[in-house]
Amino acid sequence: MTLRDWLIAAGVVSLMALAYVARPKGDDAWVLWEKRMTFMDSSEATAWEPLDGFGRLSDCQKSGQEILQAGLEFMKSGGRKLLSVRPDGRSATYEENEGGATHTVDARYLCFPGPFDPRH
Repeated sequence: MTLRDWLIAAGVVSLMALAYVARPKGDDAWVLWEKRMTFMDSSEATAWEPLDGFGRLSDCQKSGQEILQAGLEFMKSGGRKLLSVRPDGRSATYEENEGGATHTVDARYLCFPGPFDPRH
């Protein structure tokens, strides 16, 4: 198997895993998504990633808060600077210096009804 074949297989497996996580499972009426917006100069890049499913909205929101809390130390380390944490406790903004270029990252943990996919 060539390197190209391995990369294609890895891509297919990754897509299948994302589809599995994003779909509502049984009682998973709510899906927690990470939305990461990166701003550099005049450009913006947005990435969405499904993280987990929940039966109740409150559990989904609580998980988003816990994930953000766990990530705050990262946002304050290694040349990064925490700029703000929003009152809902599920989103924050920080600056990052990479290769001499500074960019701003806005990380949000959002809950949507199971069948909804915010990437579309």
